[in-house]
Amino acid sequence: MQYAFLNPERLINSSQFEFITDFINSTSRTQLGWHYAIDLTWIYSQVKNWPVGYRVLDAGGGSGPTQFLLAELGFNVTNLDLFLNQPAHRLRNRYQMKFKVADSYEKTTYVEHLERSSTKHQVFKIIKQIITDSGLYQYASTRKHQRLHDQWRSDNKIINDVGCLTWMRANLCNVPEIDSNTFDAVVSLSAIEHIPLDMLPMAWAEILRICKPDVKIAITTSATEQKATWFHQPSQGHCFSEYDLKTLFDAQAVKSNLPASDMLRVYRSCHYLKNNLASFYSKSGDNGMPWGKWNPKYFPVGLFQ
Repeated sequence: MQYAFLNPERLINSSQFEFITDFINSTSRTQLGWHYAIDLTWIYSQVKNWPVGYRVLDAGGGSGPTQFLLAELGFNVTNLDLFLNQPAHRLRNRYQMKFKVADSYEKTTYVEHLERSSTKHQVFKIIKQIITDSGLYQYASTRKHQRLHDQWRSDNKIINDVGCLTWMRANLCNVPEIDSNTFDAVVSLSAIEHIPLDMLPMAWAEILRICKPDVKIAITTSATEQKATWFHQPSQGHCFSEYDLKTLFDAQAVKSNLPASDMLRVYRSCHYLKNNLASFYSKSGDNGMPWGKWNPKYFPVGLFQ
């Protein structure tokens, strides 16, 4: 296993970044985490040469874009996440989606954090749910979703059949419902930093158990320039030191890594990311860029093999 600090200057100037931002913009997914375009570009650079027949685990995928990108490329993906509910009709229609709650599922403090954030706009959520449950809305949104994705696939000459998605609400630390050696590959976009540190070794062991011994890995998480891993309270996520990247994940640094302190400065001076910050950041302090003030405290790192 290796880890690579994700250099935004190199990735933004790559053909893969153009491909990913076209996917994000063409399919109306612009309201994403502040570094997600970087993460997703790097993940795509890893998976684009994987056999489409791979069974892929999206560890902590939530409603994030990675699973949908991979499905559009033809992969069959299983998303294991603590905070999944019945998917929208447009998703069930497009990806032949299955949804289940694992018998072993238990709530965690991070789920409670997400639920608290969600209940702040409870009235708006109820009104929105009434609208989205209507047959007319479901028909219109399904047609729009299909049209946008079909156009993107056509523009990028993607000929593989659309893959299938499975959503399972489950704890990554313990998923006895899934057999060992099930998955050929695992992806994850900025999720494992939300696992409590004392439970992370168990979660990592469980991920490796349900994957094959020669598993392909493309995972992004948060890194710090500090000597010790620390907890970013607003986003409820850990920022991993190089020592912990090496010890927790048995990973070695790639030779091209800039020093961590230099990499953080690169992110703080990245005009593209600053100028494309999603609007939701300015509305809350419970996120990775509290109240929309551009001041990165950590930066993304990729784990791969």
